[in-house]
Amino acid sequence: MTEAANPWIEYNALVAKARDRMLARPEARHQRVADQAEYALAAMQAGCHHFHVLYRANYPAFYRQTVWSPYEAPWGGPSSDMVYAWVMLDGRRTYRIRGKRGTTRLTDLQLFNGYFEREADMRGLGNLDFDTLTAQPDGSFEFIASATRPASGDWLPLDANEPAIWGQLRDVYLDWANERATEIHIECLDPASDSMVLSMAETHTRLLRSGKLLERTVARAIGYANMNRKLAGGDNAFGLVQGAPSSDHGASPRAGYGGMVWDLASEDEALLITWTPPEARYWSFQNVDMWWMTMDFSYHQSGLNAHQAEIDADGKVRLVLSLRDPGIANWLDPIGTPIGLCQMRWYDGVVNDAPQVEKVALTQIADRLPHARRVNPQQRQEAIATRAAASIGRWPGY
Repeated sequence: MTEAANPWIEYNALVAKARDRMLARPEARHQRVADQAEYALAAMQAGCHHFHVLYRANYPAFYRQTVWSPYEAPWGGPSSDMVYAWVMLDGRRTYRIRGKRGTTRLTDLQLFNGYFEREADMRGLGNLDFDTLTAQPDGSFEFIASATRPASGDWLPLDANEPAIWGQLRDVYLDWANERATEIHIECLDPASDSMVLSMAETHTRLLRSGKLLERTVARAIGYANMNRKLAGGDNAFGLVQGAPSSDHGASPRAGYGGMVWDLASEDEALLITWTPPEARYWSFQNVDMWWMTMDFSYHQSGLNAHQAEIDADGKVRLVLSLRDPGIANWLDPIGTPIGLCQMRWYDGVVNDAPQVEKVALTQIADRLPHARRVNPQQRQEAIATRAAASIGRWPGY
């Protein structure tokens, strides 16, 4: 193999291109943001390898590992309330999927014909709400995923023209401590023979897809920040994306999204966020960095959902995003990051108005929020310990 035809050289060039693009961004002038960029690149490499190099559609599994784990590799802006798993399927094969529905707020499985690396022709291939499955009294379920409908039972249609189908499982929690996860297992009923060892050519093809996904993930992260700025008219304001088709690059067709790029010049500033929550099955706010890496949500209160946030008597939720603890319950902790993204999600509901944001002095928060519950440093420490135990308890092996 000549050096010019070496796919590893081409792959490493894609990684270097992505890194240069990240560190050239004006936000990377902050050392904290540059530090996050370097780690995000490594985490994305691991995840993209799992997506494109390591998957085995003939021997599938719902796995997490380097794809949206709690704090090691949360690239792509995953929600702190959702325990995700991914499965790679071949539309020409037949799969049996079984398990037991838990007590989480919702569980669904969304199919795509690829991910960001297929930006030009990425499309959704279906979305399964597990509450629509035929379940036994104990919550047990079973269904077939295939191109041809089975004679009986629940069915998830696959596209026989797509040999690499990506399935994203979302198990959505509100009460982290008390809700029970959905159990799920999968087997391929008609695996191809001699499919365990990949040819060199196949490995090279997968490697370059991994590099392309990395490059496009970085582009999408930067584009997501720019899109939110455009929708909101600048930094420190929210814009809304009203619903999202399933083909919209990984977004759920059941969800709406909003986002804000925050920019805090000092620890003496705070953003006061005021919003009227919708009638929706789920909603949340979550801090992510400029590279679409969700900030640690177990050992820091970087996000709040409808169960966790405290609602005022007038029906509004008031949150404070600040570098220093404002001493109130509804703090969104940016973990020392002066510029980043606060994203919001809602499922099965309608939001008409974006949250209102006001930049104020941190010392004004107590006067501006006279009815907010006060939290002293010891109480915060105790709350974080409780939060961490509940959060990590959702992830097997932690």
